[in-house]
Amino acid sequence: VFLQMKEADEFVDITLVFGKQRIACHKVILAGMCDYFRRMFLTNMLERGSQEVVLNDISASTGVLLVEYLYSGNIDITQLNAQDLLAASEMLLLGALKKKVEDFLLSHTDSVNCISIINLARLYDLKMLLADARNYLQEHVKEVIETEEMHLLQEGDLIEVLEANASQEENFLFIQKWMRSAEGRTDRFEDLMQHVSLSQCSKDFVCRTVMAEKLMHNTRGMTLIQEFMQSYGSADPPKQPSLAVGNYEGEMWLCTDLNTPQWQPIQQPPFQIKYYSVCASPGGFVVSGGQSQNAIQRECYSYDAQNGQWNTLPPMLTARKWHSSIYHNHHLYVVGGCDSCDMFDCGFLNSVDALDMRSLQWNHLPPLPREVANAYLAIVSDNLFVLGGFCDNGLYDDWFADVHEFDSTQQTWRQRSPMPEICDGGAAVSFNDHVYVVGGRNRSCMRFNPRNNTWTSLRRPQFSHEYGPSLVLNGNIVVFGGDGNDSIEEYSPLTDSWS
Repeated sequence: VFLQMKEADEFVDITLVFGKQRIACHKVILAGMCDYFRRMFLTNMLERGSQEVVLNDISASTGVLLVEYLYSGNIDITQLNAQDLLAASEMLLLGALKKKVEDFLLSHTDSVNCISIINLARLYDLKMLLADARNYLQEHVKEVIETEEMHLLQEGDLIEVLEANASQEENFLFIQKWMRSAEGRTDRFEDLMQHVSLSQCSKDFVCRTVMAEKLMHNTRGMTLIQEFMQSYGSADPPKQPSLAVGNYEGEMWLCTDLNTPQWQPIQQPPFQIKYYSVCASPGGFVVSGGQSQNAIQRECYSYDAQNGQWNTLPPMLTARKWHSSIYHNHHLYVVGGCDSCDMFDCGFLNSVDALDMRSLQWNHLPPLPREVANAYLAIVSDNLFVLGGFCDNGLYDDWFADVHEFDSTQQTWRQRSPMPEICDGGAAVSFNDHVYVVGGRNRSCMRFNPRNNTWTSLRRPQFSHEYGPSLVLNGNIVVFGGDGNDSIEEYSPLTDSWS
């Protein structure tokens, strides 16, 4: 009867406004069916003596459904309006309607919407729905990770799935999908990998999928892969690591057993050069450029530490000495340097070239914003960092603290915060997604965080390591020798201490 009276506008005494939708109603019905309106009309709120109640947070379509529900007890719940009805029932204190929507969602959870339903259930404290949707997610992981809702999944729900799921390969794929579904998640990768046991994955999966993931290309990731290879017991156990060193005059030595260090001269290289650049590469190292008598060189060679063989690589596009080089992701990068033997006009360079080790093709990269020689190079998250070095002012000790980052995706350089102090003749390493600059004449030790563009000064080494190289070994940073120094020092990032 009241519904008929409302439709006929008989005795209506209040108008509900939902956007542009105006619905004439009876106060007694609204107050009798809904505590929200009852309290409103009983208190001294503005609406008590008003002829209109404006509900801006409820859409017109939802408002029509709500009024029909208050008058008839019936409502048409669909997947399209369920979320709006939940929000309205929460606002209007309609507990019975909230339960109706929960029951509807319990019977309509699927792989396409279960993540949304988890978030809804948590938002509106629907405990039964939350438990049901979580169970559905855990039982249908493969289907859910292929849906467009992955960017809505909260990290806590992801971890719950990882801990409940027996397939470690599925877990790794799940993490990959989650990382790529939204911006700003890459820094969570290392923590999430604690919930994946690579030992329970197949060797083929680790080699094809895990090792291909760029986020594994850091100290922690490579340690996990090495541990897997060691525990796998394969027919091809990991090769014994070797350590190679060289000096300005072109002499080189190799140590094949770090437990019982014995240095052996490396077979005479096919060149007589000094002031060259060298960097580690898989299975050996690469030597590039340098000065031979009175000529600057373009030649490049690689050394295979397993068979002791030298191989000739395509020459650099630009002859250079005192340049820097680094190997990453099948590419050799050479940065800056000098192209002249003249002591007073060295011809400092800002050019950057890359050699694809698979196609053996050289390519020019965008030049650095300034000329530089003997800069320190490091790779973090596939981006190349160029730190420090010196440039031409008529003196070779004009060192500076500039830092530049090459964005591999945008193919552009950008300047980052400079080092807190000049590091003359030091070295840089990448460790746990940070860059450490160590050694040099002034016994430097400082850490750069690329994420927030900040530097931290750390405890200094005991000895000066001018032009001494550095590397990461067994989770610590090691600095070797230097000009007039044969000492080796090890730095622990965990304890900020040298030994």
